[in-house]
Amino acid sequence: MYQQAEDEEINPHILCRELPVLVTGGAGYMASWLVKYLLEDGYKVRVTVRDLSNEDKYKHLQKIAERAKGSLDILEADLMEPDGFKAAMYGCNMVFHTASPYLLSGITNPQKQLIDPSFEGTRNVLEMVNKTSSVKKVVFTSAISAIYGDVTDIISTKEQKFTEDYWNKSSNLKHQPLAFSKTVAEREAWRIHDEQSRWKMVALNPAVILGPSLTTNSRSGSFDFIKKIANGTYKTGVPNVQYGFVDVRDVAQAHIFAAQDQYAEGRFMLVAEVKSMLEVADILHKKFGETFPFPTKIFPKKMLYFFGFTKGFSRKFVVENVDQTLAFDNTKSRHEIGVYYKPIDEAATDLLQYILDHNMLD
Repeated sequence: MYQQAEDEEINPHILCRELPVLVTGGAGYMASWLVKYLLEDGYKVRVTVRDLSNEDKYKHLQKIAERAKGSLDILEADLMEPDGFKAAMYGCNMVFHTASPYLLSGITNPQKQLIDPSFEGTRNVLEMVNKTSSVKKVVFTSAISAIYGDVTDIISTKEQKFTEDYWNKSSNLKHQPLAFSKTVAEREAWRIHDEQSRWKMVALNPAVILGPSLTTNSRSGSFDFIKKIANGTYKTGVPNVQYGFVDVRDVAQAHIFAAQDQYAEGRFMLVAEVKSMLEVADILHKKFGETFPFPTKIFPKKMLYFFGFTKGFSRKFVVENVDQTLAFDNTKSRHEIGVYYKPIDEAATDLLQYILDHNMLD
């Protein structure tokens, strides 16, 4: 990591320990790892949470700060308030905007639960960046779903691989609303960025994030993904669907690499490997044995088309994603910001072990 010499002038365009940095939504799954690494490296970290009175959401960060070289300040901020981040952002030269919902289940009102907080939250945070002259760079946490919505989108790519050049055009409010929320939020971020020239931005687009958590209060969809593979939801078989995966620790480190590199700009897709749901189940099966009802076979596409709704799969999802081949080119993240990817086997087993250690499977 970047180490600033004592006699080196402070470069306001890169991450430095002399000025505070802001992490929005810093108590989340990935963001907690980001805060941990920043604190351990001696940075002055400000974290925003939605409700300061709910100490259970962020007390794990306070414990980390007690043993770290850096300092931690926790402030309350509301994504839906235009000036909600004014105090937290004051004097910062770097903003990591990670606050955004990531729900895979329990979605009854996608506009209110996903689109509004993602889109309006992004607008409010970045408009405050425009008003805060000390901020020189923003690292924006987007998602791989802002690059593609359905696996069949790959047909329109040049080399049958997704890269940072592509945008999700297949998702909408009714079909894959989470992916749609990530797409409209990142597009709005780039619109705001492109209308000014004072601050730079990097957007990071991680695939499905796996790996151990630092908090039991996370609402990340990654937990649901692993839980359903282990708790019998798919004991009769899993859909033959492929996903890109990445370790949560690699994603957190990528945020710091992107911030430290004064030349880093644009989008960076973060994906280590592509695996099917059955391959992930096999990884867990090998590690945990017969203790849990891991799926051992593929659920037929034809049956999934008619009965997939019982497990949350729409017919459109089945047509566009089941029995399709997925591929990514992660060259840009490896070569330009130096991301080194951990094996997904480790990330998947670490996450399930964490879930079991904290009695979260049910």
